[in-house]
Amino acid sequence: MNNCIYRLLLAFTCICLLPAWKSLERAPALPPLYANEASIDGMTGVRYATYQRSGIEALLKDLESSLRVMNRDSPGTPINYLSISGGGGRGAFGAGLLNGWTKSGTRPVFNMVTGVSTGALMAPLAFLGPEYDDALKQLYTNISAENIYRKRSYATVLFADGLSDTTPLYNMISAQITPELLRKVAHEYVVKNRWLLIGTTNLDTGQPIIWNMGKIAAYGTPESLELFRKVMLASASLPGFFSPVMIDAVYQGKRYQEMHVDGGVSRQVFIYPASIFHETGAYKLLEGRKREAYLIRNDILEAENYQTVERKTLAIANQALTQFAHSHGDGDILMAYLTARQDGFGFNMAFVTDDFAHKPPTSRFDKNYMRSLFNYAESLAEKSYPWSRVPPGLNEALSSSLMKYREVLNGDAAKKQ
Repeated sequence: MNNCIYRLLLAFTCICLLPAWKSLERAPALPPLYANEASIDGMTGVRYATYQRSGIEALLKDLESSLRVMNRDSPGTPINYLSISGGGGRGAFGAGLLNGWTKSGTRPVFNMVTGVSTGALMAPLAFLGPEYDDALKQLYTNISAENIYRKRSYATVLFADGLSDTTPLYNMISAQITPELLRKVAHEYVVKNRWLLIGTTNLDTGQPIIWNMGKIAAYGTPESLELFRKVMLASASLPGFFSPVMIDAVYQGKRYQEMHVDGGVSRQVFIYPASIFHETGAYKLLEGRKREAYLIRNDILEAENYQTVERKTLAIANQALTQFAHSHGDGDILMAYLTARQDGFGFNMAFVTDDFAHKPPTSRFDKNYMRSLFNYAESLAEKSYPWSRVPPGLNEALSSSLMKYREVLNGDAAKKQ
C-alpha cells in the first residue's frame, strides 16, 4: 500500500510540475549549409558533412593530399583500412579480435581507421596499434554499467535531455585520451599520413558528420583535446537513453550550437563516402597498390536465441529499435561492400556466429558475457581469423562455410596439442 501511495504522489507531483517545465537552454542550431565552413573552438576543416557536395570535396582534397605523399614516399606499399561498428558491450568482440590478430603476427598497420558508437571508443586504440591492446582488453572485460552511465531519477528525467547521465563514460574517455595519446595520433596523421575518422549524427540537421580526429589532434591545444573527447562521447551517446553532446560552432562571427548523438543513428559502420574516388578521377591515386578493407561488426548476425517480449511499452519499443538498428547495419555493410568492390579493395568482414555459446547478456554491459565474447574472438583471431569475403545475405552458404572453416581450425589446434 505504501508503495502505491508513493507512486500516486510522484505522479501527482509530476503532473503539477509539467506546466512549469522548460527545455534546457541552448543556442540556435547551425544551418546545415555552414557545417563545413564553421569553426569549432578555433579549429576549421576538422570535419566533413558528407551529405553536402562541399563536405565530399573537402574530404577528397585532404585524402588526395595524403595519398600523393604516400605515392611519393612509399610507392606500391599496400593500403589497409579498418572500420569498426557500433554494438555497445558487444564491442568486446572487436577488442578480442584485435588482440588475437596481434598474437597471430598478421595484423597490418592501418592507413585508415573509422569507428562509430562503441567503435568510436575502440578506434583510437586500434589506430595506435598493438601497444594499446591491453587497454582495449581492460576497456571491454573490466567495465560494467556504472562505468558508463548513471540513471537519473524519475523527477530529474522530466527536466533532463536523457534517461541517463554519461559523466562516468566521459571520465573513462578522458582517462584514455591523454595529451600524450593526442600527440601520438597527431604524429601518425601529420608525419605518416594515417587517418582516424569518427562518425557522429547532428540531430538538428539529420546529417552524419565525419570527424578527422588526426587533424583535431594536430592542433595540439587544450581545446583540441576537449573536442577529441567530446566527439568520442557523442558518437557513443544513444539518443534518449544518454544525453546528447552539445558542440559550439562559429560561422561569420555568429555563435551556434549543435546537438550530436550516436554515430550509429546515421551509419552503423562506414569506410568513406562511396562517390569520393570515382566521380573525381582520384581513383588513379590508389592504383598499383594491394588494397584491403576490414570491417568488424560487433553484433551476432545469426543467433538462434530469442525472448518472450513483455507486453510493456518500453520493452516493445526497445526490441523494435534493436531490430531496426540490426537491419540498418545490414544496409550499411552492403554499402561498404559495394564501395570496397568499386574501388578495388578486398572485402573482409568479421562478426559473431552461432558457434559463440553463451547465454544472452543480462544487461547492456554484462561483464561475464563481454569476457566470454572477448575470449571467443581472441581465440579465433589468434588461429587466423576466417574473414567473410561477402556480406551475409549475398551468399546463403556463408554461415555454414564459416562454421566449417572454424571447425577445421579447432580440429587442427586440437591435433597439435
